[in-house]
Amino acid sequence: MRYLRHAIAALLVFLTLAASTHTCSWDYLIWIPRSQDADPLYRFIRDGKAGYIDNTGTIVVPPTLEFYGNSGEEFHDGLLQLGVSDSQYIDRAGRKPFSKEFYSSWDFSDGLAAAMETDGGKWGYINTKGEFAISPRFASSPTDYVWPFENGFARIEVSGKIGYIDHTGNFTIPPTLLGGDSFHEGYARVVVEGPCVMMNSGPCSAPAVLPHGAGGDSSLPGCKFTFVDTSGRIITDLRFNSARWFSGGLAPVQIGKLWGYIDTSGKLAIPPQFENAEPFSDDLGLVSLNHLFGYVDQTGAFVIQPQFKNAENFADGLALIGDQDSGYSYINKTGQQAFPGKFILASSFFKGLAHVMLSETPSGEDSREETFAYIDTAGERVFTYSYTIE
Repeated sequence: MRYLRHAIAALLVFLTLAASTHTCSWDYLIWIPRSQDADPLYRFIRDGKAGYIDNTGTIVVPPTLEFYGNSGEEFHDGLLQLGVSDSQYIDRAGRKPFSKEFYSSWDFSDGLAAAMETDGGKWGYINTKGEFAISPRFASSPTDYVWPFENGFARIEVSGKIGYIDHTGNFTIPPTLLGGDSFHEGYARVVVEGPCVMMNSGPCSAPAVLPHGAGGDSSLPGCKFTFVDTSGRIITDLRFNSARWFSGGLAPVQIGKLWGYIDTSGKLAIPPQFENAEPFSDDLGLVSLNHLFGYVDQTGAFVIQPQFKNAENFADGLALIGDQDSGYSYINKTGQQAFPGKFILASSFFKGLAHVMLSETPSGEDSREETFAYIDTAGERVFTYSYTIE
């Protein structure tokens, strides 16, 4: 096993590469809800089972559930999908909200979840009662697929092209785009010219040729990105080497090797000058210069000068800094440590709480006891638990 750092946000992942099969799997080092629309319920482990607390530390779901790592397993729209492949859900009381089962289904988002009734069937979207709000009509194949709803729209791939549907299931943007991401603040990052090679991010990602199904060609140019609004209108003539989503009215874009920000008119609001840049969060943008991280305001001026080897976005007024070697801590918007102490592992804050590891001690020849806590923004422990790793 080895630990790798994932890109600008100092996101630590566990990466296993099996050379014989070229398969790749990874996980976060510590659990926290990472979907912005997830419910504020927080997982803990006791006696080998998972339960959930609310943001006061009160146990909402007793520890009776299986768990599968540190990614996902979030409550959405009051429901938790059980397991990594089971198409069943429970509510906050631990009850099944409906009896119908599906061959495959996903987490809820925007009140809907993608679901398929039978193997080889078509995708539709169910509501929280288990009823199809959008009837099964979308194919699943190497060039046909669906994505969850986010901010009112869902991406749909049809014959290798991307379009968007609304909650009626009708296409508001027809499937003519070579690539596309979710909408944020009314805009989505897309690819409109090709064919091209898209260099996907992430520890298990591989280059992809767009449009999908066009076949591989190493001589193709890299994809360029732009943005569309919810009507499908391209907002700018500029094309970017890379781009991220809009937040706070700005989106990070890469021109050449440097990153800056554009506004919703598609004009450069902060000229390219950073080695990397993240979407704004809590009114600050995480950027890097000379391999150090700092934070800028929406004019591009540094609020916190680049000084951290590893840092994450602000959330709930605090940002996580540090690594496994030096330990993790939190800073406030002046760049000062928010409260005393460092942690072995830690997450960013999510809706008032952060998840931290307090200690790790051997408990046998091949086992160790790990102690975790959820802390509030004052650094006070809201809930503490321990479990043994064999």
